[in-house]
Amino acid sequence: EEARRQDAQYVMLHREAQKKARHMPIRQLASVAPRAVRALTPCFMMSPLSVAQYLPPDSDPFDLVIFDEASQIPTWDAIGAIGRGRQVIVVGDPKQLPPTSFFSRSESEEEDGELCDMESILDECRAAGVPEISLKWHYRSRHESLIAFSNSQYYGGDLITFPSIVTKDQAVSFRFVEDGNYQRGGSRTNPAEARAVANAVVEHLKNDGAKSIGVVTFNGEQQMLITDL
Repeated sequence: EEARRQDAQYVMLHREAQKKARHMPIRQLASVAPRAVRALTPCFMMSPLSVAQYLPPDSDPFDLVIFDEASQIPTWDAIGAIGRGRQVIVVGDPKQLPPTSFFSRSESEEEDGELCDMESILDECRAAGVPEISLKWHYRSRHESLIAFSNSQYYGGDLITFPSIVTKDQAVSFRFVEDGNYQRGGSRTNPAEARAVANAVVEHLKNDGAKSIGVVTFNGEQQMLITDL
């Protein structure tokens, strides 16, 4: 009987795969053919929201749940997915900035009100005494200066970095704008910095126009000002 039930699940999946339209909702499919779905796709890669949307809460638990970038996941977003597994591995960097309410606030809220840093699932696990393993290797930076400051100031020099073949490392530079002033509560811009950035972009395009350039601002108002300039 069990074999026939599994066969029926595979038949249902095959029928759904052949359809051109009017497919069964994923949540319903995962509910009526759970063994077949797990057998064919034993590894699911999903966001916490997708887990809540598509997987029935009473489905069999996964053997292992892994969270990546856990320092950016608020606890309430993670707890439902954790409850669907027998074991959990939480991967993240506690030195990164925590989740913040800055980018989720509505336009009706006070512009310069107090911002709230939120606890992440990584913070909760560390506070609960979950065993930790620290990764030591860092391999992404082609230029040593991109990681040297963080390695010294945040990681205690514990990171093992690959030596760079670049001897004149100028990947990072700092330019101080003396008359910079953020207009809090007003235009929410920094005009002096905006002018300096715009001038730097123009200079770059004149001298090395073959290379692309990206500009990052802290808010939309500063972005619009730099674009206008």
